[in-house]
Amino acid sequence: MSIIERMWYTPKKTALACLLYPISKLFFLIAKRRRQEQSSSAYKSKLPVIIVGNITVGGTGKTPVVEAICHYLLKKGFSPAIISRGYGGSAKSYPFMISESTKPCQCGDEPYMLSKLLPNIPIVISPKRVDSVRYIESQLQDVNVIISDDGLQHYALARDIEIAVVDGKRGFGNGLLLPAGPLREPVQRLEEVDFTIINGGGDISFENSFNMRLVPSCFVNIATGQTLSISAFQKQYQNDDLIAIAGIGNPKRFFDQLASLGFHQLKVRAFPDHYAYKLQDFNDLDAKLVVMTYKDAVKCESFAGRNFWYLKVEPKIEDGFFAQLLSKI
Repeated sequence: MSIIERMWYTPKKTALACLLYPISKLFFLIAKRRRQEQSSSAYKSKLPVIIVGNITVGGTGKTPVVEAICHYLLKKGFSPAIISRGYGGSAKSYPFMISESTKPCQCGDEPYMLSKLLPNIPIVISPKRVDSVRYIESQLQDVNVIISDDGLQHYALARDIEIAVVDGKRGFGNGLLLPAGPLREPVQRLEEVDFTIINGGGDISFENSFNMRLVPSCFVNIATGQTLSISAFQKQYQNDDLIAIAGIGNPKRFFDQLASLGFHQLKVRAFPDHYAYKLQDFNDLDAKLVVMTYKDAVKCESFAGRNFWYLKVEPKIEDGFFAQLLSKI
């Protein structure tokens, strides 16, 4: 964890946080004015738009929520499409629709991951989400609902439903706005959203809030596609030298999850969120097996050895959420 993150997630305000607090006040005023200006001329799609976002910097579990919503809507007969900024991607032009030949470096790791998890759902990326929506409206006539992976603060796009995802373990840190704290918007912003999803449970609760768990289902070999149940993997590799890799918003969540499965002796290495892996990153790892998240795995497919595995998880959202979501669409 960096010095900045330690400052953010220290309950009491540190000296550095106090020093940066005046800048946070300025950030609040700029963000408030930006919201007012963008909202006054926001583009309103003819299709229902669902925003899945957060109010903190870093990963909170938005992408699994998008995955779960899409699976549900497909079962109910909807034809959803996903839009994303495509952070970390470098497509030659935008909007860019992901295809089977698209690589993670073109579209970003999270959209690429969603394209593998939801192969029948179109995913369009652009730094300007309105451009993606216009593309869907003009080119994808079968789509009847749009889900935005992130974008709660992208007020240039009007939305019909807002869903905020909160990391139940880390919460809101010291409760301050950037740069003194991890907040993009004040916690009171959650009083405006339609739903709050609490990832990992905890003591946080809001009106219309629902808990979500990322339930481990199996281990998958990145090179061969072989799957092993949790118990089979434990039996076969429990005593082997394992190292856990994570380049996500909160790597500790993944490491704790592995520990809860009985892997207490493993080594861990955290990389920055959205890190672009290369083979050289693994040359000095003194371990027989490498275990990572699926988000990390999709960026290692081109060079993964037979000792590379990822833990497959399934998002499980508390009962009642989907029925209420459907009533609002």
